[in-house]
Amino acid sequence: MNHVKEKSIFFTALCFAFLIWYSIQMAPTSLRFLDKQGSEHILKLPIKDEERLYSLMRKLFTYDNFAYTLLGSKPVSWASYTKPWSNFWDSWTKYDTTMHIGWKTWSKYRHLFSSTTLWAEDSKHYPGSVSILIVNEEQFNHVVNKHKQDFQSVLNREIPDGFQLLREIKDHSFIYEVLKGHQALLGIVLGYGRDNAWAFSEAVDKFEEQPWPCRWVWDEKEEEKPGEIVMMKGPDPNNIEECLMLMSCPSFSGNPHSEESMVLKRDYLQTQQKIIKYFRGKDFLEATLSLLAGYRPSDLERIEPCTEIKMPFRVCK
Repeated sequence: MNHVKEKSIFFTALCFAFLIWYSIQMAPTSLRFLDKQGSEHILKLPIKDEERLYSLMRKLFTYDNFAYTLLGSKPVSWASYTKPWSNFWDSWTKYDTTMHIGWKTWSKYRHLFSSTTLWAEDSKHYPGSVSILIVNEEQFNHVVNKHKQDFQSVLNREIPDGFQLLREIKDHSFIYEVLKGHQALLGIVLGYGRDNAWAFSEAVDKFEEQPWPCRWVWDEKEEEKPGEIVMMKGPDPNNIEECLMLMSCPSFSGNPHSEESMVLKRDYLQTQQKIIKYFRGKDFLEATLSLLAGYRPSDLERIEPCTEIKMPFRVCK
């Protein structure tokens, strides 16, 4: 009898603890954000949703370059994750579960942020893989118009402008149908530079025939092969500014010394300073929601142009 009584007490205590935890998670909280006109709005939501949104946005904006699309000239940013159960061993990483739960949570509130082109699409080529994309429509239109010949040649059709391609994403996969999964076109719209994008595409096509010829665009050492990227100092995961400084800057394959790459690196480093300045002293999630609602601070345009191209990590063998 005592054994049964002990089990009953333990089960009751466990249920009580769960109810306390659940009530805390469902407790209401509120977030303040600004819209395109600078007007303030209040979003009321449970604490658990706030935590999930924070985790999602932190990965998208401090690791996956999304801030460079909203506060800079990067036309498109792209992150991907694997759905739970689609691939048992690969789909239960902390990154994948955070992204999956976070995106499901964001879907409940995304209608409040319709001024930003942010969406997710499933991959028909890689079952279980989900792509999250964000587009700066003006920059996208600019880069497509600038390299219209490339797009028309690869897609084998007349393209009036970049906005036409954006209209097609309502009914088609942006990556695999609108752009046909073409590595060069993807590289161009991701802001990696036309020449770098085509060099990468050609290297992929010849990958089995020759050693990998592409270098990392931030590798400024005169080496025959790109070295291993090693962080000089790992960022404190709880320090948003450190993560923005050490992890957020776009990286990609390319000729580190070409004029195209040098222009891109200066631009991204200048944008990085804008991003750090924007988030400094603010609640990260509230500041991110403001960007997604269309808010753009005018004081960021006073950032001085970068004269030194230097990243906070080193390249070594």
